[in-house]
Amino acid sequence: MLFSCDPDTDGRRPGFRLRLGVMLFSLVLTGCSGSPEPRELERLLAESWQGYVRRFLTPEGRVVVPERRGGTISEAQAYALLRAVWAGDAPTFARVAHWTETHLSRHECCGDHLLAWHWGTRDDGTEGVLDANTAADGDLDYAVALVLAHRRGWRPAQGADYLTRARRVATDIWRREVVRLPDGTPVLAPGNWHEAAPPHLLNPSYFFPAAYRLLAEATGDARWRELAEATYPLVTRLGEGLGHLPGVGLFPDWALLAADGRVLPAPGRESHFGWEAVRLPWRLALDRLWFGRPEAVGVLTARFLPFFQGRWRQEGRLAAVYAYDGRPLVTYESPVLYAGVLAAALAAGEREWAALLARRIMGFYRQDDQGGYFEAPDNYYANNWAWLGLALYAGWVKPF
Repeated sequence: MLFSCDPDTDGRRPGFRLRLGVMLFSLVLTGCSGSPEPRELERLLAESWQGYVRRFLTPEGRVVVPERRGGTISEAQAYALLRAVWAGDAPTFARVAHWTETHLSRHECCGDHLLAWHWGTRDDGTEGVLDANTAADGDLDYAVALVLAHRRGWRPAQGADYLTRARRVATDIWRREVVRLPDGTPVLAPGNWHEAAPPHLLNPSYFFPAAYRLLAEATGDARWRELAEATYPLVTRLGEGLGHLPGVGLFPDWALLAADGRVLPAPGRESHFGWEAVRLPWRLALDRLWFGRPEAVGVLTARFLPFFQGRWRQEGRLAAVYAYDGRPLVTYESPVLYAGVLAAALAAGEREWAALLARRIMGFYRQDDQGGYFEAPDNYYANNWAWLGLALYAGWVKPF
């Protein structure tokens, strides 16, 4: 193991500044102290990215997802593109973008530029798209990655430039994946398969106000800013309660949005702050860090951060999954949750606590003969989100 902060060992006040006693208490419990040394952190990010490329990417640019029996999903391709652009890896970006455009674009089958969400081996042994429906998070992240690549001055070897591709995707997200309530409020649906009328199923972890503002700049379409502004009242309601379920500031994996704007539990879907919802604070934090938006800080510091500061102060650790009412549902830790809370801490200006959380994530880092990885060499999700959390802390995650 590269770092000695072992994740398996075991504040609330105005302005969210942790008192000295709380800080010292946390340092003792974590077994780590101080901010990660920049060169150490940069080396880890570079090594783990190269390890990810070796483990998960084919030479053609497809991300192999073990949890999908070796298939891939649009989310996976988009994560690889975002990580490549923030790691400055233009060759990897080019091959992932080419494979994604060639194999997942719905342009020929469905008349839009969104991505089919699932690709793999069919029953007859051939390979191709298994489900041509879309996942809005994959499409948004894909569009953002294309805009950022354009801003870096990267160009594909053939075909339309990255900005043109991003604009096409952005147009089709509005066509296929945004719904409006009866009062005109726009809401991002989980995909093209959304309901024709309310109630609408929601996946809050797909909400990405910073992406909306970036796409507003890239396209000149003011509707993206409208969508960004509409997100925060909805996110606030999602943390306050779901129907009869009282909230403690955590966000649900899934929810149902009624025509009058009420949020309810989604039948047959989890309401936990789990593997889906844990991504939302990272996405919200970028709206503060990239665009200086106070709304993001307001949502994150109202109840979300105080909840986790309280758990940290009491136990010196955070569980990987919490029920919507704040009960820990597992005893183990995960770098995925730490990445989300770290992002919220950065957005709120809690750099000292963010440093502790970064050290905690670094404690999940390992190496073998293929390079660096987080938690487990075949854990696709943890390897992505641990990296995205640390890259944000290191200043790599930027809009150029």
